Amino acid sequence: MKRSLLSMCLCIVALLATAQTDKETQALIFPAEHTAPANNTGNVRLSLLKDSGKTMITHFLFSPGSRNYWHFHPGIVQTLLVLDGEGWYQEEGSPKRLIRNGDVIVTPADVKHWNGATSDKSLVCITVTESGVDGHVVQLRPVTDGEYDNK
Repeated sequence: MKRSLLSMCLCIVALLATAQTDKETQALIFPAEHTAPANNTGNVRLSLLKDSGKTMITHFLFSPGSRNYWHFHPGIVQTLLVLDGEGWYQEEGSPKRLIRNGDVIVTPADVKHWNGATSDKSLVCITVTESGVDGHVVQLRPVTDGEYDNK
């Protein structure tokens, strides 16, 4: 009993530490229990909420300054739902734009884009990818510091 309670407390502390913004701690609705693959810059955590059938739903926590790589979804529309915090979203050939709690971004199939947290706030979001799980994304290259910092 004591061991289980200690383990649970340690898990809660670890979750709160990964969700820390500069002055406050976010409460996550869904877990962000896994470190994202290497095709991200900075600390990005995620959980697959659904990974079967024709739809994949992923929950992300981008720590301040973190972002994913330029990428696209071949023949697949993706919807990004911003749950909390602030971040950046950019499609190739367009200026980056600030995204906030409540924003919904629908990225058309085959459009190169990236998203991530601002330099001083975390970004919590969910992506809904409308297709089979296999081959749902093509990773390109890291977002450079110049692209990220360009206002």
